[in-house]
Amino acid sequence: MQAARDIDGSFENADDLLWQAAAERLPQYGSIRVRRSGRIGPLVEFAMARRIFSDAYNAVSFEPRFVDMVDQALDQGTITGNGVRDVAGIFPLARHDPTSQDQSLWDQWAKHAENAAATRNLPRRLVEGLLGALGELQDNVYAHSGRIETGLVAYAISDGAFEFVVADAGLGVLASLKQNSEFANLENSGQALRAALHDGASRFGRESGHGYGIGQLFRALAHERGDLRFRSGDYVLALSGNNLSLTGKMEIAKKAALPGFVVSVLCRTSRPPNNTDRS
Repeated sequence: MQAARDIDGSFENADDLLWQAAAERLPQYGSIRVRRSGRIGPLVEFAMARRIFSDAYNAVSFEPRFVDMVDQALDQGTITGNGVRDVAGIFPLARHDPTSQDQSLWDQWAKHAENAAATRNLPRRLVEGLLGALGELQDNVYAHSGRIETGLVAYAISDGAFEFVVADAGLGVLASLKQNSEFANLENSGQALRAALHDGASRFGRESGHGYGIGQLFRALAHERGDLRFRSGDYVLALSGNNLSLTGKMEIAKKAALPGFVVSVLCRTSRPPNNTDRS
């Protein structure tokens, strides 16, 4: 029996396997084992792609448990990452009704992520800013995705680094924005992602008071190093570096289509690490 070919759990490999699956070529590559990468963003994308092309991914196995945790969150409503020692977890958004008076499940989970980050060499003000942006972005899943049952929020913490992901398999940014005539001229998901980076961009229109979660990300990361990746439909928009802004360098690339919208955020501080990495 041929041994599985090992690949890193990177965004590049997540994109490549999705290309092969969409082209019906992935099974030809035999057994593949995805190794750890220290990031949860790619693992969420691997998991979402596997849910779409389940047969094509039959020979793909995953060393990180996090991929199976995504399935458990979406299929069973399992909340993880709120234990005393947890430094990573997932919150399925179907478990949280934003119109309800009872916010306890979400509040407790988000507070644990905040406290865990603060105890691992991350400035509390930075973490509060990032979690504020995360809250705005998870609200967008309810308001715009059309498929709340596919929505999730995930986080992972290591010394000096905080990562979170907000993902759904719903309408996607292009279809959502084009519901408003202000965005009728958008031709593809790349243009839609670029438009979505600006404050106020949403299907409700620029004067509605919606669409400020991504802008809050930039403000939270104003003095830190960040890696941002926005994936919707068949495009990815990525920014990386210090003092991120809309005027900085960004990369937009066409990819195999992945329904919905995935926002992956990694922030690294300049404080010296203590060599703890659980993601």
